[in-house]
Amino acid sequence: METRKLQEVGGGTFTVSIPKGWATDHGFEVGMELQLYTHRDGSILVRSSDADVNCLDDATVDIDGGGPEAVTRAVRTAHAVGFERIRLRRADGFSDAEVDAVQSTTRDLVGVNILGKSDTEIGIGHLLDTGSVSVSQSIIQLRYVVVSLLRDATETFVDASNNESRIRDRADEARRSVEMVTRHFSRSLVSHAELDALGVSRPELFTYYAVANRLGTVAERAVGTATTGEQLPEPLADEVAENVRAVADDVAGAVDDAVTAVLDGDATQARLARGRRDDAVEGIEAIERRLYDGSASVSVPAAVALSNALSHLHRAADCGRDVADVAARTAVRAENIDT
Repeated sequence: METRKLQEVGGGTFTVSIPKGWATDHGFEVGMELQLYTHRDGSILVRSSDADVNCLDDATVDIDGGGPEAVTRAVRTAHAVGFERIRLRRADGFSDAEVDAVQSTTRDLVGVNILGKSDTEIGIGHLLDTGSVSVSQSIIQLRYVVVSLLRDATETFVDASNNESRIRDRADEARRSVEMVTRHFSRSLVSHAELDALGVSRPELFTYYAVANRLGTVAERAVGTATTGEQLPEPLADEVAENVRAVADDVAGAVDDAVTAVLDGDATQARLARGRRDDAVEGIEAIERRLYDGSASVSVPAAVALSNALSHLHRAADCGRDVADVAARTAVRAENIDT
């Protein structure tokens, strides 16, 4: 690292010199017009060209085959990278099934619409203003959805009820929130302006991205728990059902507490969340021991289903531990760097 002194020239203008070797290596020349970008973190970005500033404006994706699945993957991938406008091209024209896939996919993405289409091209645009997005509020809402989803999925399982479609719908809501946070994180890797528009720092956005992905996994495990109920020949016995509800409540509570610890930057809350996760795992393992030693009064098909459901809950609990670890790192950073 080199240091330079800030100097004042005529008219009250401040200047700072640029190392000659660096300027030469990057093609800077005397008299060249430079672009300066100021950011909320106090940094100034100097560019010789604005060509890469708006590099996420447009993307063109050629579809060579693969049918509706390939079209769906292309839209989701380009959207996740962070492009504002996506043009899909297919030289021999899109089939009706592929057009339907594009329409279905855009409806499933937050703030995305079809801008126009022809036989060989389909234009898609992201119309949601980044400045109107609150990533922290998205995490708060995602936490609420996932925690309640986990508890409802457990009820669906122990009652052997047919409620999977509603569980899946709510899990899709969680997935869309995760995808939105992922998109903004991907854009921030290229654009400082994205961070300014969101009003967050890069470490904060990375933290939200990490938390959102773990919450997305919890939602998936909740769906797994609910669908495992299809394997139950009848609702679980009251005692077993209450034990499962208790451990699921601890898992949900651990996830809830861990996300709160992240949002508050509270290391103490993170430790409490980890302790509740450990309690949940201990409870899960206790039920499993009863299954294996035969002391639990359940049939063989019910034991298999219960074992699978407990596996989903265990992995959801591990997500709570991961989020608690993120919270602990966030608190350490705040105490030793941010201040």
